[in-house]
Amino acid sequence: MERCIEDMHDAVSRGRMTLDEQTRAYDMLDYILGGGYVDGDSKFCKEYDALKDMLPDVYDEAALNEEAMQVIAPLQRELEDLRFAAASAASLHEFAKEVFEIWQTQGIFARKRALKELRERAGFRLESHRIGNYVAKTFDLMNEAQARFARAQQALFSADVRYKIRPGVYARIYEVLTDKKK
Repeated sequence: MERCIEDMHDAVSRGRMTLDEQTRAYDMLDYILGGGYVDGDSKFCKEYDALKDMLPDVYDEAALNEEAMQVIAPLQRELEDLRFAAASAASLHEFAKEVFEIWQTQGIFARKRALKELRERAGFRLESHRIGNYVAKTFDLMNEAQARFARAQQALFSADVRYKIRPGVYARIYEVLTDKKK
């Protein structure tokens, strides 16, 4: 609660609210609404009363959304790169399964042609007498790529706090705190 009080003062003195200040206030409101006990609620209410006329002026939703987009932009780029890598790994695995099928059912020329193409696409050395292992190796590569993609996706979801950008969060905290006193 002390940090939210400092945030209100900092935002007013700076003339604009930062994304961190907005998200902390949102998290505090969420905590209070969830039944969490807050120490310093009287001080918050007193400080809010003193600053309430200035707080709407420091809230700039467009600037906060822009700041949030700057935070998640590199994560979105990384996610797209990893999405492509995961799709490529899945494609390579499917092709390795096709080559294995060709290796088992077709003649020497088809086998050599398929193995050559698999070697080119894989980017690592493949031995012709161990073709079955490459299905397993590409499966492992596919799973690793999908796991990296999933971690990047979670990082993006965790960093995307745009849903916390709402006007009047400090006012709502004040309302909840004064309602609890009654």
